[in-house]
Amino acid sequence: MPKVKANNLLMNYDHQGTGEPLLLLPFLSADQACYAFQVAEYSKHFTCFSLDLRGTGETNTAEGSYTTEDLADDAAAFPRRTLQACL
Repeated sequence: MPKVKANNLLMNYDHQGTGEPLLLLPFLSADQACYAFQVAEYSKHFTCFSLDLRGTGETNTAEGSYTTEDLADDAAAFPRRTLQACL
């Protein structure tokens, strides 16, 4: 799986499909695998990017505690250039 540096983390992500980008964010404490059954259908219409947020999957765990706002900041930091490079 590819990784990208964002928000001082090395974030793991997967991308599949073609079309407009669709960013799939896992629910709290899950990783990108929670979309395993949906991505096949979504990828028929979109380029799907599923992320491992901090502390899940293969993304770095930041030191200390973190909040849902931190997770939102991580998703927002997912580089636009990564989205564009994969389209």
